[in-house]
Amino acid sequence: MPTSLHTVGLAAATCAVASHAMVEARLSAIDTLRTGGWPTTAPALPPRFLRHSDEQTVVGMHAVLAAIARYPEPRPSFDLHGVIAASCQAGRISAAQTLVQAAAIGGTAVSTRIVPECSLHSPAGAVSVGLGMHGPNIGVGGGPDALAEGLFTAISWLRPMAAGRMRCDGVWLIVSGWDEEPVLDAAGKPVTDPICRAVALSLVPLRAGQRALELHVDSAAGLQSTAQTTSGLLTSLGNALAAHGPAGGVSQWSHRCPWAAEIRLVSADAATQGEAA
Repeated sequence: MPTSLHTVGLAAATCAVASHAMVEARLSAIDTLRTGGWPTTAPALPPRFLRHSDEQTVVGMHAVLAAIARYPEPRPSFDLHGVIAASCQAGRISAAQTLVQAAAIGGTAVSTRIVPECSLHSPAGAVSVGLGMHGPNIGVGGGPDALAEGLFTAISWLRPMAAGRMRCDGVWLIVSGWDEEPVLDAAGKPVTDPICRAVALSLVPLRAGQRALELHVDSAAGLQSTAQTTSGLLTSLGNALAAHGPAGGVSQWSHRCPWAAEIRLVSADAATQGEAA
């Protein structure tokens, strides 16, 4: 049975986007990103931290580091931030290679790293551990509705934060996916070079009178869900975020979810205009 906003007590909800970034890289370039390439003003990762990570974890981590680097000063501590990672079909390259090796050699060919590094929760765990965030971390989605599920989960966390019922200052949401599913040969090796894309959002409770890029969730009963791929949704969200520069400006983006909800990204200026109308 589809979940509705009213089922979980979220008839309407709003939060602020404190910082954001989108990073994309072709599969062939991701190995280079495992050891560097992040902004010099971002926190440094431990050496070789991303050595065995899934491709979407690597790109997602770079998106978080880019968002931290462009965070407004004074930059806050992220010790009490939670992490939500919503990936679309992550871990499949490593899983395919593991299955091929297991069939050919046996159980000894299966690496103990396959579960912690290539599962649904891996991107969130990597960001939490690598950047010292001590709030809860979780992986959600895993399929074509990853973006909607990630945004909805984040809003669900932020409501108790705003009410003082959850000891967190904010939540990092990382949404990732491929523009095209990697094609593998019989050994599980990629033969195509698709783009991996990740968007990172630093979300915090919206304070009264605050002017910020806002994320709204509203009931959308009876409306058809947005028919778009994860890659297309990430691109459109990234473009809307990029349109909201340091000087503000009107920027809007929306996505209708499969469970009678609409998620909207609205700049402060656009929100003010909407209220005035």
